[in-house]
Amino acid sequence: MSAAAGGGAPRAGAGETLRAALALMRDHPRETMAPLAAVQVPLAIAATLVTVLLYATVFADETYPQRGLTGASEGGPFAAFVLVAAVTVVLGLVGMGATIVSVEAVARGRPVGPREALDPAFTRLGGLVALAGTLIVGAAALAFTIVGLAAIPFLGLRVALAPQALMLEGTGAFPSLRRSWGLMRGNMLRLLVILLAVIAVPLILGLLAPISPAPGEAGRAARMAIDAGLQALQTAIAIPFGAFASTALTLYYLRIREAAP
Repeated sequence: MSAAAGGGAPRAGAGETLRAALALMRDHPRETMAPLAAVQVPLAIAATLVTVLLYATVFADETYPQRGLTGASEGGPFAAFVLVAAVTVVLGLVGMGATIVSVEAVARGRPVGPREALDPAFTRLGGLVALAGTLIVGAAALAFTIVGLAAIPFLGLRVALAPQALMLEGTGAFPSLRRSWGLMRGNMLRLLVILLAVIAVPLILGLLAPISPAPGEAGRAARMAIDAGLQALQTAIAIPFGAFASTALTLYYLRIREAAP
């Protein structure tokens, strides 16, 4: 691993990994954020345009809900929300995968452009979707019992680095889960600290984010404009924090992989 990745022992602590991730983003902002931005920015624009178009045509007689399509709870608007959300999640996996590839390339001292990072992410999209589906179904099944619900955090930590394994080692969904499970032996506490650190600030910002006005508090067009502005703000916040999360987790993966027998 190059000095760009922060140097030090492969089994570095959580604090050093987080500092290395910040340093990597500071020194290579394009490589760490552009792959995610290349996906998230068009997605945000498309979601806003779809919302405006639908409520100006197909759902012209429907009450425009708080937060636009994300606030829809029934009928056609809810179906449209589910479709938009599904596309967003799938393409979001591409952005995450591309960031992992780009961070690993920078860590090796051979940075690649966004296009070179996005290509393997699209190539392995099927594996990423299968991995995400497996995790979602598994968590849902466990949630039906108290014991299973209590086990979710532990199991989640053990398989948290499966996306890195899938993208960087070219394994399938289940081999990636096994790879993460093996690598996390003895490394879970440091990963927990890293995860808490990378989600703390976005969580606080989400709680403090302004809420879209409820129906009746502003005109339909005004509420659409406000929601579009909030979407742009959320995207602007999500890109650096999402890139930081992927950068930190990828660097941690590379370090513990080097230390693995």
